[in-house]
Amino acid sequence: MSPSAPAHLLHFRVSHYNEKVRWALDLKGVAHTREALVPGLHIPRVRFLTGQSKVPVLVLDGEALPGSAAIIDELERRYPEPPLYPADPAERERALALQAHFDDEVAPDLRKLFWSCYFDHPADCARLATDGFSASMRWFWRGIFPVIRPLFVKNMGGDPDGVERARGRLSSHFDRLESEIGKSGYLVGDSFSVADLTAAAVMTAIIRPKQFSYPLPEPWPKELVAMKQSLSDRSGFDWVEDIYARHRGASAELV
Repeated sequence: MSPSAPAHLLHFRVSHYNEKVRWALDLKGVAHTREALVPGLHIPRVRFLTGQSKVPVLVLDGEALPGSAAIIDELERRYPEPPLYPADPAERERALALQAHFDDEVAPDLRKLFWSCYFDHPADCARLATDGFSASMRWFWRGIFPVIRPLFVKNMGGDPDGVERARGRLSSHFDRLESEIGKSGYLVGDSFSVADLTAAAVMTAIIRPKQFSYPLPEPWPKELVAMKQSLSDRSGFDWVEDIYARHRGASAELV
C-alpha cells in the first residue's frame, strides 16, 4: 500500500474490539477502506503483517498497527477532532483506565459468552464467521470447523469452566458500568470520550444496538436471545443503546 493510500482496516465484522476502531474512524471522519477477514483463516495474513494474530489491524502510511487501544491512540494523535481523550489530565487518565478495564476485564468475558452460544451449532457458527462471504466459503469453514473449534475455544478460554466464570461475572460487569455513568450521562466528565466508546462497543457483544455496523445473521441462537433478554431491564443496557443512538453516526468507509 502506498503512503498516499487511505487508511485500510483489517477486521472481523462480528467483533466488539473491531467495532471500537470502526467507530473511532467513523466518528473522526477518517476516510478508510475495510477488509473483512474470516476468523481462523485470517492468521497467516495478519501474522505476516504484524507478527501476531489478532485483529483489528489498521494500515496507516504503509505501517500495520494492531490492537484497538493502540489504533485509537494513533488516530487521536493524527486526527484530534473531535477528541476522544479529555483535555483535563485527570479526566484523561480516568478515561484511559476505563478503556483498559472494559478491554481487558469485560471484553474477554463477553466474547466467551457470545461465542459459547454458537459453538454447539456448527451451521450457525459457520454462517456467523463467513457472513458477507460466498456460500462456498461458508461450506468450507463449516467443513473445517471440527478441526478449528478446539483452537477457537482454547484461544478465548471458552472451555465450560471459563464460560461459567464469565457468566458469573456478567452481572458485575453491568454493575460496574452503571456505577460509572455520571449525571451528564457520560462515564467521564460532560462529553463523549474513549471511555464511552469502549464500554458501549464492548457491550455490543450481547446487546447489539441497531446502529452496530454489521447486524448478526438471522436467526440468532436461542441462547444468545435469552441472554440479551435477561439483561434488557438493566439501566446499562439502555445506556448502551442511547450512546449508540446519539454518537454512532455515519460510516466514513470508502465504498
